[in-house]
Amino acid sequence: MVNFVRKIAIDVRVGRRLLLVLPIAFGLVIEAQPAAAQDEVRILEELLLAVGVSGREEQVRETILGQLPAWAREVAVVDAMGNLVVTVGSGSPHVAYIAHMDEIGYMVTNIRDDGLVQVAKHGGFYDSQYEGQLVQIHTAAGPVNGVVAIHSTHLWRNVDSPRGNDYDHSDVLIDLGTRSREETLELGVALLDPITVPKRVSRLAGTRMAARSMDDRFGCAAEVALAQRIRPRDVSGTLTLAWVVQEEVGLRGSTALAKALEPDVVVPVDSYVTSDSALEDPRVGQHELGAGPVVRALDTSHIAPIALVRSLMDFASAANLRLSYGATQGGNDGSVFRNARTQVLPLAIPIRYSHTAIETIDTTDLIALVDLLAAMTRDTSWVQ
Repeated sequence: MVNFVRKIAIDVRVGRRLLLVLPIAFGLVIEAQPAAAQDEVRILEELLLAVGVSGREEQVRETILGQLPAWAREVAVVDAMGNLVVTVGSGSPHVAYIAHMDEIGYMVTNIRDDGLVQVAKHGGFYDSQYEGQLVQIHTAAGPVNGVVAIHSTHLWRNVDSPRGNDYDHSDVLIDLGTRSREETLELGVALLDPITVPKRVSRLAGTRMAARSMDDRFGCAAEVALAQRIRPRDVSGTLTLAWVVQEEVGLRGSTALAKALEPDVVVPVDSYVTSDSALEDPRVGQHELGAGPVVRALDTSHIAPIALVRSLMDFASAANLRLSYGATQGGNDGSVFRNARTQVLPLAIPIRYSHTAIETIDTTDLIALVDLLAAMTRDTSWVQ
């Protein structure tokens, strides 16, 4: 059987990349990537598994610190908000790259006498995604499994959902299997414990990957990978890498950082909500997964300076790096930096199924983004 499996696994060259066709039983085609690219995907996977509901980002921050090279850890600062900031170099231009560490989710706000847990909502998402689902409460002693209560199909007479579109976080009751408040407390559950769906990373066909909190862990991963690729002597001007908190609940970490930092250019590294899906209207946010990074030139919160957009596009083209620009929905951390001195230029990769448990990217976009960031750091001629 082993020999049979080895015969099925055949190498197929497509351009410069190597495809490994796995046994038919798995039905998947996984694209093998260069070692450096595999390292960047590994960084992302580790960050995806960290828990960081808005206001409780400490696990994500510690994971990032553990991934940073020695030179970056030596100068890293954590401010009172919990933002992690690394600044190196000197002089102009000063370019700051920002990614947010937090993710959407719930937080424990009450433990009822019957042991059920009530929650507060952090971030924008459809609460109906959680109804009838397995969740984990991340306590000081480790994760505790629970289920979000739902009406039994056989007992509910209506064919449609019993709550319809009215279901929200105030309806959420988490059943841990306990029968009293005391039993729930004995499990280690406490007020303000973060709650998420179980954290896992799913590899899809080719180079696609799906996970909860892809927004904005890919941005965090890109900045970590950038720090690993460069050395302080490579930096042109001044470079700041910032991993910020509480973006999903109102850009709070970035707002605090904007009061302490006034760079020439801020580059928020966040998701581009793409309509590259069978369910979406392609008139807004159309950008294919696998087509490379994209300048988020227009979104709900910001209009990027067109001269700077064109300059970076020309820079990427001259360096033979993939880049496009477009318009989508949502806000970005850079919008709070807008002033008479600082320009804001959001960079992104496309993400399908935004703010769900199955946010999906193409990992080749992440790799191309890191390539672009490294080039932008070494040569800041694109800054206008």
